[in-house]
Amino acid sequence: MDLCRWPGWTAGLVCAAVIVRWWLVPWALWLGRRALCWGRYAVSRPRPPGSGGPRRPRPSACPCCGGVDFDGMAGRWAVVTGCTDGIGKEYALQLADRGMNVALVSRNANKLRDVAREIHDRHGRKVRTRVVVADFTSAGRGPVTLTETFESVSRGLAGLDVAVLVNNAGMANAKPDRFTDMTAADGHGIVECNALAAVAMCRVVIPLMSEGGRRCRMLFGDDGDGDDEHLTLLLSTTPEPPPPTPDTRGGVVVNVGSASFQLPFPTYAVYAATKSFLEKFSVELAAEYDALNGQPTYCSPVAVRCLTPGVVATKMTRMRPSGDEGPLTFLPGPRAYARHSLRSLGCHCACRLIRRDERTRDDRETGTAGARGSPRDCDREGVLAGVLSAVFDSPSSPFSVGCAGVTTTGYLPHTLMMMMGHAVVWTMGRSFLSNFVYEYLSRTRDRIVRRNAKKAEEKAAKI
Repeated sequence: MDLCRWPGWTAGLVCAAVIVRWWLVPWALWLGRRALCWGRYAVSRPRPPGSGGPRRPRPSACPCCGGVDFDGMAGRWAVVTGCTDGIGKEYALQLADRGMNVALVSRNANKLRDVAREIHDRHGRKVRTRVVVADFTSAGRGPVTLTETFESVSRGLAGLDVAVLVNNAGMANAKPDRFTDMTAADGHGIVECNALAAVAMCRVVIPLMSEGGRRCRMLFGDDGDGDDEHLTLLLSTTPEPPPPTPDTRGGVVVNVGSASFQLPFPTYAVYAATKSFLEKFSVELAAEYDALNGQPTYCSPVAVRCLTPGVVATKMTRMRPSGDEGPLTFLPGPRAYARHSLRSLGCHCACRLIRRDERTRDDRETGTAGARGSPRDCDREGVLAGVLSAVFDSPSSPFSVGCAGVTTTGYLPHTLMMMMGHAVVWTMGRSFLSNFVYEYLSRTRDRIVRRNAKKAEEKAAKI
């Protein structure tokens, strides 16, 4: 009888160990850090005016929750790629609303000027903009190479005190297609825009975030013999940036990926592969430069985060939002997603209040109160929204999708969607979900082909 019971007891102990290891321990540690942080804030005493001296160096990410102090970066520069439409444009506008100057990088000069004009209309001279025209794909560029493009980007950003880099530029298939049905130019362009551009922009901008700049170039190493023109980025053309002050050093890199890096996404093989590369690149870059690793580095703290959204209603997805302002819609618009993702990457513990109080006291002592600017009302989170972001969307949360501390969907419904996808994979198998997605996308492709054929017939009939 005892021999018949021990397999059940063993299975029960294994399940209990898994639950404790993967659920109870992370939650206990996460709640413990939050409790210690809020307790420290509750028992702290306010600093009397005039007793502080110069501001202390502040890391780019909170040491308690890993959140980014966007409010403390007012007056510095944010570099946003792919910012003429969709999510990228909203990032540029909302970072400008937080008091940051914005460097706009994209390939359409007219649309870049329109975005810069919109920022100027909203903020006047309080927020500066800089337009950098760059095409991250080599298709149809003629004699201009990608190396020359990134050299021009490097020159355009030279001398800026950069605090935020948002690698949002990306492209996908025009419609769901099997890999062999894609043209070589389409596949090459997706790899260049989604993967190579992010790597190159990090290499250009991270020295501008880091202390001095010379030490960072020592870490990057020489450019080699330059056999591959796509990887030869001559950073020696970048002037030495001025030494940053203790309060403004470091920054954060935000790579915008996709939920397709974890869930099956057939008919978008190249696109999904580049987003998987971007997530892995973010994780390894964070291990080198993240302010939370506790290891001495040659550079000032540079935090790296990767956003992996689901479907967002943009021109690339050709979808309409089901509710742009709703917090629980599975198909948000660009404005809603950008707002929620910036909130999820922010600080969710008492350190945010401590930094705010320190900035207020320092500004009063120096006579610069009110010069920093403040976020607009649409970016101020309520208590419930802040709790949901901290519990589900913060990169340090146990619910975080992907690598803890680095990756998050940035949007609660997309986090729930990823959880449901993983549950289906665990119960039914990955092949079941992959076949289901393939059938759905294949039918979508057929509808697109029929619609395009019908439009072509109508156009020919009019002629």
